[in-house]
Amino acid sequence: MCMKSISNLRTLTIATLILLNGLSHAADVKISIQNHGANNLFDATTPVSFEIKAAGTLPENTEAVAVLSNAFGEEVATQTIQNPQGNFLVDFGTPGRGYYELDVTVGSAAAHCSLGVMEFVNRTAKEVRDGGYVFGLKWWGGIKHKAEFEQSMVNLGLQWTRVIQNEGMNHGAFTIVDMLEDYPMNAVIKVERYPRELYDAERYGPIEEYESKFRGAWVINNLPQKEPYQEYLREMLKTIPEDQNVFEIWNEAWNKMNPEDFAELCGWISETILAERPHAIIGPNLAGETGEFQYDSRVIKAGGMKGMNMVALHPYDMAQKRIEFREYKKWIEEKLGHEVEIHITEYGSHSCPEGPMKRSELEQARSVVRDGVCLYSGGVKSLAPHWVGQTENNPTYHEDWFGYIRKNEQPKPVLMAHANAARMIDGSRYLGDLWFGPKIEAIVFEQKDGDQVLVLWALDSSLPGKGENRTRMDITLTPDAAKIVQTDIMGTEKVLKAEDGKITLTLDESPIYLTGFGPGLLSGMSKELREDRWPEEVVPRNQRPLPRLVNAPTFDGKFEDWKAATQVSMENSKVMGSDASGFVYLAWDESYLYVAANVRDNEMLNNMTSKTLYREDGIELFVSTKPRDEGGGFGPDDYQFFLTPTSKSGEGVVAWVTDREGGVIQHLQGTQTFLGKTDMGWGLEVAIPWSALNDFKPQAGKNIAVDMRLNDADAAHKRFKLDPGDSPKFSVFDPTTWSLMTLEK
Repeated sequence: MCMKSISNLRTLTIATLILLNGLSHAADVKISIQNHGANNLFDATTPVSFEIKAAGTLPENTEAVAVLSNAFGEEVATQTIQNPQGNFLVDFGTPGRGYYELDVTVGSAAAHCSLGVMEFVNRTAKEVRDGGYVFGLKWWGGIKHKAEFEQSMVNLGLQWTRVIQNEGMNHGAFTIVDMLEDYPMNAVIKVERYPRELYDAERYGPIEEYESKFRGAWVINNLPQKEPYQEYLREMLKTIPEDQNVFEIWNEAWNKMNPEDFAELCGWISETILAERPHAIIGPNLAGETGEFQYDSRVIKAGGMKGMNMVALHPYDMAQKRIEFREYKKWIEEKLGHEVEIHITEYGSHSCPEGPMKRSELEQARSVVRDGVCLYSGGVKSLAPHWVGQTENNPTYHEDWFGYIRKNEQPKPVLMAHANAARMIDGSRYLGDLWFGPKIEAIVFEQKDGDQVLVLWALDSSLPGKGENRTRMDITLTPDAAKIVQTDIMGTEKVLKAEDGKITLTLDESPIYLTGFGPGLLSGMSKELREDRWPEEVVPRNQRPLPRLVNAPTFDGKFEDWKAATQVSMENSKVMGSDASGFVYLAWDESYLYVAANVRDNEMLNNMTSKTLYREDGIELFVSTKPRDEGGGFGPDDYQFFLTPTSKSGEGVVAWVTDREGGVIQHLQGTQTFLGKTDMGWGLEVAIPWSALNDFKPQAGKNIAVDMRLNDADAAHKRFKLDPGDSPKFSVFDPTTWSLMTLEK
C-alpha cells in the first residue's frame, strides 16, 4: 500500500470544487458516493467498496480516481478507472482497522465521504453486563437514522448508553422499548422532568409567571407535586424493560436546584423506584467534588443519598486526574458507609472548528481515548461519552461539535478510536501502572484470555487532556520477548523487534497499546498512584492591592476618575481584542466596594433572564470576605454578583446570586451605577455597599478575595470567557483561587 501524502491532490480537487455531504457539481456532471448502510461502517473482514453514481455526459478517455486516506492524512490506496460510464464500483479490499476518508474525482467532478473499519462484535445485553463490559455512547444528538446507528453501536461493542425515562414515548418516535428490547443494549435510565400538570403552583406561584422568569425551566429546576409525581414514576417504570435496572437521578442538578431541594427530590424518586424494583442500582448525578461547601457534601448531609448505591458523574475536567477520581470514590464510600458504583453518563471532548475553543478531530479522538482508559482503570461500571451526533450549527460553539458521527451521519475519527479502545481493554481488569518517569502514562490491563495490554502515552506540559500533540518523549523498555505488537489509536498494528533485549519508543499524546510482552516487563508494577507522574507547576495565589478612594467616582461611563483604582486586564489570547477585551477597576472606601469595567465590544448583547445572565455580555464578580486557603465551594462568606449593561428587559442589572444552583438573584439596593454603551463598546460603574456583604467592616490592612470574569456573546457567536490576565489560577467555582486583595490606607 502506498503511504505518500495526498495534500497536492486534495488542494487541486477540494479548492476548485464545491463539496456537500458526498455530492459535488461540476459543469453538467455530478457524482455521489452511496452510503454503506447509514454510517459507512465495515467489519474488518468485509471489503471496503462503494457504488459511485455518475450523472451527466463525460468526455471520452475520462479517468475516475478514488483515493483512500487514513486518519492522519496519509494515502493508503488509490484506484483508477478508465472511461467510466454511469454507475461504477470502487473496491479497496480489506485495508485494516481505522478511520478513513474517500475522495473520488471524475473529470472535474468530485465527491467525499468518511468511513470506519473495525471488527464487529456479537454480544447480548446480559453478556455485556455479566462480562464487565462498560464502553458505550451517550444517546441523543439529532440522529435521523436512530435504529441504524444503534445497530452500529452494537456492532462496535459500545453497548452502554444513557436515555431519559420517557425517551420518545410520544408521536411514535424511537422509544426506550425500541432501544433496549430490539437491540442488545444496556442503559442508565435518567429520571428527570415531569408533565406540566404536576407543577407545584402552591410552592412556586403561577406557572406562567415562572415560565416568564425562567424560560420554562420548571421542568428541571424545581420540585413537582410529590404524590402525583410518584404515581407518574410508577407508571413510567412499567415502560422500562425489567432487565434495565440502573437509574440516575436528574442531570447536573448543581446548575439547577439547591442541594437541599435536590436531596428531597432524590428521596421521592428512590423511595418510589426501590418499592417497585428493590434491587435497582440508583443514585444521583453529582458533581464529583469533596469539599465541605461543595454540592455533593451538602446533598449527602441533607439525606440525598439515603438507601442509594450509585453515583453518576460527568468528569470532563476530572477524567484523567486519576488520583482525584480514586480519592472521590473513597470519600463518598466513607461518607455513606458502603460500596458505591460509579457510572459515567457524560465525559469527552469536541472538535469545534473555529474560535477560542478550536480543536481538531484528531485531538478530540486522543482526548476521549485518554479519558476512557483512565476512567476504566478507576473501576467505573459504565462509560457513555457525550454524545452521538452533532448539529454543526455554529463553528465557534463547542457544544455543537461533540459528536461521534457528523451531521451527515458518517463517522468521525473519535468513533473509531473509541471503538478501538473498547476492543483493546473493555472487559479486562486493571492490573497496575508501570513507571517510565514523570509525564508518562503506562497502565496495564489483563484481557479475558489472560494476555496483558500496556497502554502508553505522554502527557503534555499543561493539565492532562490539553494540547494538540505537542509532546514527544522517548522511553526504553525491556519487553521480555523477541518482538511485541504495537497498536495505534485507530487499531493499526505493527511488529516491534527488540535489539539487545530493548525497544525504544517515541511517545506523544496519542495512546498506543502494546501486547505480546513477557512477564519481566511488569516487574515493579504497582496499583499505587504516584503524584510525581503528573507534576504540576505550583502557582501561588495572586495578590493585588485594593486602593482606598478619597473621592468617589462619578458614575457617567467615563473612566478618568478611576486612575487611582487597581486596574485588571481582562483577556483571552484566542479572542480578538476588537470582539471583546477590557479593563476592570477595583477600589474601596468605608461605605462601598467599587467596581468598574471599560469593555471594548463590537456588539452589546444580553437577552438572558436572571438565571442565565452570565451567558452573554456582562461581568461575573466574585468576592470572599473571609478568604481561606483550602476547600472549594461557596461558603457563607463567598459571593457571586451579576453586573450586566443590559438584559432581556432592556435594563442593566446589578444583582447578588442568592441561590447559585437555582439561578435565583436579588437585585441590590442602595447601589450607585452606570450601566450601558460607551464609545468603545459598553461599560459599567458600580458601588456595592458593604452591607450587602453580610455587613463586612472594611479596615485598612484587611484581606478580602476578589476576582471576575468578562463574558461576551454576539449574534455571530456564543459565549466567550475572558479572565483576569494576572490570575492564572482563577476558577469561578473555587474561592481559594480568587485573588487576595489587601485594603490599603
